[in-house]
Formats: sequence, structure tokens, C-alpha cells
Amino acid sequence: MAYSGSELVKEIADAVVNLDAAKVRDLTDKAVRAGLAPSVIVTDGLSRGMKTVGERFRKNEMFLPELFVAGDVFYAGLKLVKPLLAGREREHAIGTMVIGTIYGDIHTVGKDVAIPVFEAAGLNVVDLGIAVPDEKFVEAVRQHKPEIVGLGTYMSSTFMHTSSVVEALKKAGLRDSVKIICGGPAVDPRTARTLGADDASDDAWDAIEKIKKLLAALRTRQ
Repeated sequence: MAYSGSELVKEIADAVVNLDAAKVRDLTDKAVRAGLAPSVIVTDGLSRGMKTVGERFRKNEMFLPELFVAGDVFYAGLKLVKPLLAGREREHAIGTMVIGTIYGDIHTVGKDVAIPVFEAAGLNVVDLGIAVPDEKFVEAVRQHKPEIVGLGTYMSSTFMHTSSVVEALKKAGLRDSVKIICGGPAVDPRTARTLGADDASDDAWDAIEKIKKLLAALRTRQ
């Protein structure tokens, strides 16, 4: 069957939602060989499918076992396209971001879906992993000199740990050199700012627009 570019990425998204790893691999391979931009395959195909899965999960239309399977299906396609994404687009980076799931939180799917979306938008992203202690964020800022620090969290209780990360960066004299954005289903911008962060989003696509504004504000101040 012949597909147009838009049909291919829609089919990829649908295959992720349908938990069909074999079809995701096949369609992603077709998209790569057809010359579609890696960023389009990721954002409009693979990650768009995971976004739908997340929405259905929050509505209790899909459940935790299906969420984990969807993550595996997503990675099956991402494995094929991510090397191309890094190779072709890193030179056009709009900024650098370090990101990790906040201390006490071991959830990884949300962060792992968001990172390719951020990379596709032109960010160099350094993944610090899960349950990241405050001092690891401090070390990462010193080492990688990012403009953006991303704090991922799935739970309201660990979202509150944002203030501890902010304080650690302040004590290290690094807070003013970065903008901090929180991400995950438990976050909201008002609370994030109360905790000392600059913004928050529960949607990777929305987060990209906020990150661009934070980058502009940071560079204007510098």
C-alpha cells in the first residue's frame, strides 16, 4: 500500500495507540526510507500516538499495563529514527536542556516521550534519568551549562520536591543561569512558580512553546 507523508505519520500514531509494535516498526522504516524529516516522524507520528495513549489513560479508557506496552511500542519506532534525529538536527540546536524525573519519582514513560519531542524542536537534551537527587541536577548544570532544567514528575507529592532542587541550584550560585520548567500530569504553572520554578506543562508540545519563551527571556536578561 502506498502512503503519502501525512498518511504515514497518522498510521504510525494509530499503530502506537493500537499497541502494534510490528506495524510501528514497518511504518517508521517506510517513513525513513521515504525521506520524511525525523522530527516529523517523531512529533506527528510516534509521540502524537503516545499523547493519545496518555489522554486515554487519564480518562480510564486505557490502563497501566497498556500504558507500559505502548511505551515499548513507541520505543520500537524511536529506535529506528532517533539516530537520524540526533545526526541531522543537533547542529541547528536552539538551546541545551538537562532533564530528569525528580527525586522520589521512578516514572519514566512521560519523560522518555517528551525528550524526542524536545529534540525534534531543536533542543540538545541531556537525560539524567529517574529519581534524580538535587546534587545531580547541580552537577549537570555545572557540566553541561544548559539554559533549561526540566523537572519531570508523575505524582503531586514529588512535584513538591521542586523547591528543594531550586534551593540546591541557588546555593550553588547557578539558579540565575537557568530557567526551570516542571513537567508531568501532576504539575501546574501557578504551583510551580510558588515552588521556585519558572513554568510548568503537562503536555510536551505546549512545553516547547513555553521553553522557547523562557530561552528568549533568559537571553534578553543576559
